[in-house]
Amino acid sequence: MEKIEELKGKIKKKPQGWEEEIFRFACNLACELAEEMFREMDDELKKETLDMEVVGFREKRVISLFGDVKLRRRLYRDKEGGCHFLLDKRLGLDKGSQVSPAMKKLAVEGSTNYTFREVEANMIS
Repeated sequence: MEKIEELKGKIKKKPQGWEEEIFRFACNLACELAEEMFREMDDELKKETLDMEVVGFREKRVISLFGDVKLRRRLYRDKEGGCHFLLDKRLGLDKGSQVSPAMKKLAVEGSTNYTFREVEANMIS
């Protein structure tokens, strides 16, 4: 992640873009913080979960309010043979979903006021 001094340098070169640069910096920082917190949460879940076997790790990207967050989490197998991503459950992520709960809520609210194409265009840009 770029440092604050690098950010200041970018803004000095192009002062008109100060809002976009600061916003991009803040979003990148938020993504890194989320990824670090999720790693710590996954480690804590492993310590708490003694009745399931860790099968391995799986990665996926989650679209959040501030950007794509890489989620590396443990896959567990219970005694009946069922598989679970405990971190996904803890975070409120639906099975197979790549969208955070807050983004999902925003998309639903947007779709009631705008067409699907308008909502999709706003989410991508």
